[in-house]
Amino acid sequence: MAAVLSFNAQAADEKAKKPKGKGAYAKMVATLKLTAEQKPKFQALQKEQNEFMAEQKKRSAEEKKEAGKPYYKARNAKLKELFTEEQLTQWKAFQAKQRAAREKKAKEKK
Repeated sequence: MAAVLSFNAQAADEKAKKPKGKGAYAKMVATLKLTAEQKPKFQALQKEQNEFMAEQKKRSAEEKKEAGKPYYKARNAKLKELFTEEQLTQWKAFQAKQRAAREKKAKEKK
């Protein structure tokens, strides 16, 4: 029993030590090869999105749709302005892949 608890504690420690942001998203950002000029602008857009998503959690489904459409239209325009064509193509492909993975996961839950 003590060995199991020790193993679980060790696993929890290992999980806590992992740096945040290491995953598909972090890899995608690296593949975009943002310039020094693009990085702070992209980080500002991401911070804005995080704040928007926090607000979305407080809204009803209908309110989310109403707030989301204009927000994402404006966000996409900003991304189009920020990214090169190649970066935008990579970003859209990443978004499509993530969307498909979410939809697949949602279907599996049903």
